[in-house]
Amino acid sequence: MSGRESIDFYEKNWSLIVKLFRVDKTYCVNHGFYEKGIRSHVQSVLKMNDLVGDLLKIDFKNHNIKYVLDAGCGIGGTVIHLAKKYPNIKITGITNVKNHIKIAKDNAKQNNVRKNTTFLLKDFIKTGLPSNKFDAIYLIESSSYSQKKRILLQEMYRLLKPGGIIVFIDCFRTNISLNQYLKNFYNLFCKGWAIPNLVELKKFKDYLVLEDFKKITIKDFSKNVERTILRGDILSLPYIAKILLKKTIYGKKYKINKDPDLLALAPVFISFLGLKKAITYNAIVAKK
Repeated sequence: MSGRESIDFYEKNWSLIVKLFRVDKTYCVNHGFYEKGIRSHVQSVLKMNDLVGDLLKIDFKNHNIKYVLDAGCGIGGTVIHLAKKYPNIKITGITNVKNHIKIAKDNAKQNNVRKNTTFLLKDFIKTGLPSNKFDAIYLIESSSYSQKKRILLQEMYRLLKPGGIIVFIDCFRTNISLNQYLKNFYNLFCKGWAIPNLVELKKFKDYLVLEDFKKITIKDFSKNVERTILRGDILSLPYIAKILLKKTIYGKKYKINKDPDLLALAPVFISFLGLKKAITYNAIVAKK
């Protein structure tokens, strides 16, 4: 997706995104991680932030990780969470949405983590940052926005120090073929989130190998995000009613792919695709 498209998407849909993801409480626009003891969406998102730290092997005893990059940081939720939890590390967040940089900096100030956080307006396939700068990099539901996955991986490899660790957490396609019905749902899901496409998990792993990443491991967290999707399904019910009403009123003139409420239906589309095992939610960990 181009920089202009991503900016337009977030500007047009921000109020709906805040509602769907409780951004006012979490500062995050991503799925939550549910396990035993997690009861609310806010708790699940905070758990997802903790999971990022665990996968990156950040802890108080590991002094090898000093500089961390969040590639696609949004308004800084995960950056701020990890900066508060690990005050001795420096975390840089990058995004191509200018308004998000200001919000992220304000959020960092309110949470007293300005000293160990930096937010920059950058395109993550061409950051302009120094090579071998970061000990660890993570991308939460942002790699799917890149039209050029290989170029993204090349840039992440360049930024990562030798021996450094990288984590991708995102939705991926499986090798299951889609009938026309599911293709329509898949296209509407991508359109709703302004995602160019989802890459197949195996192909993404192959790309990592081609770019010389090592020790690649994949964890399937589809079950752990089901409740986030179900929550989205429930919240989408009023929007489904609105869209059905519009379709009744406008008939053939109504185009769902042009409807600004399409984003609200994305959880419904991904539910069907998930039930058919056409999409999975994974964490991929690799080293340089």
